Amino acid sequence: MPGQARGRAEPGRITLHLLPASRARNADQLADEVRRFLYRRQKQPHIVRGYFQGSHVRYITERLEI
Repeated sequence: MPGQARGRAEPGRITLHLLPASRARNADQLADEVRRFLYRRQKQPHIVRGYFQGSHVRYITERLEI
């Protein structure tokens, strides 16, 4: 809005850059978006590894010593 500083939070307003560029409107579009997301993640193993670093899921990656 004119006259307001950039980046200033306004109560009740959503910052558009945080929203997805598109939104699925039916099952086919949803499947396409999920496929696209998973394909991108396939090329980012460091991010996927990070999913298993939390204390509540770390047991998945720890080796059992028997």
